Amino acid sequence: MQVQNTKSFLVVDDEPLVRMDMAELIRENGYEAWEAANASEALGILERAGDAFIGLITDVNMPGTRNGMVLANHVRAIWPHIRIIVVSAGRKPFAGELPDNASFIHKPWRPEQVVTAIGAV
Repeated sequence: MQVQNTKSFLVVDDEPLVRMDMAELIRENGYEAWEAANASEALGILERAGDAFIGLITDVNMPGTRNGMVLANHVRAIWPHIRIIVVSAGRKPFAGELPDNASFIHKPWRPEQVVTAIGAV
């Protein structure tokens, strides 16, 4: 894997169509988008090229031992420069669950919500 520029986002969602739609929206707005199906796959990508990413968009509920909240907090600790956007169809995160300066978008998300959130990067 070779990340081409430093305008890259990593999209993490176990639902392939949701992940592809989000990645396409990111590309349409001038950014490079990488995709991962779960937190472990995302961490593998970040371990190889974390400094090249400016943003992470992750779903909360995913298979495996790490959900999106755990991933978001781990990414903040290791790569503090990465802007984090958490999405979920479930409950809104409690105070303190999200890392500092992270955004939350409730599913189903609207394109303008995502564009606003990635533009804040």
